[in-house]
Amino acid sequence: MRRLNTALALAVIVLLPGFAAAQEGEALIRKAGAFTPIPNPGFTADKSLALKVVWDLAEAPASPAETVPGLSRPANFFMLAEAEGVPRARVHLALLVHGGATTGLLANEHYRAAKGVDNSNIALLKAMSDAGVQVIVCGQSLVRQKIARDQLLPFVKVSTSATIARATLHAQGYGTFVP
Repeated sequence: MRRLNTALALAVIVLLPGFAAAQEGEALIRKAGAFTPIPNPGFTADKSLALKVVWDLAEAPASPAETVPGLSRPANFFMLAEAEGVPRARVHLALLVHGGATTGLLANEHYRAAKGVDNSNIALLKAMSDAGVQVIVCGQSLVRQKIARDQLLPFVKVSTSATIARATLHAQGYGTFVP
């Protein structure tokens, strides 16, 4: 019995960190970006092109404990592009956040103070930022919602407005998608 308990304790010590790590970084992108493979598609991505996409996120989640609608779209795009053989270096993605989605960019202590729960957006936002996804917030939304820059996650870039950010990204060749 003692050996069984020791073996179980050892298994928990060894395996538990792996389970927790599976919810971070690239593993989290792969999980959030999961899709159904399509055998022998007739139209495929041109692997020589740079694919540039910005997602326009403005909708608040249905409840504070949920993630911002559409937040996983860049993760899904990464996985789809990989399946098509497009190198990650040719995939340039951004999130443009404004309106009701803005509070999803708050650091956990500020989100908890405002919403009463932990910010469930943080892990995926950090994983995508670490993978090169630009996270841009509308400065006008910050002003309207009385959110200070120092309340945001550290990798969030503040734009004067969503309109200016969208126009700039469009001029840089980004297509705008709405979840």
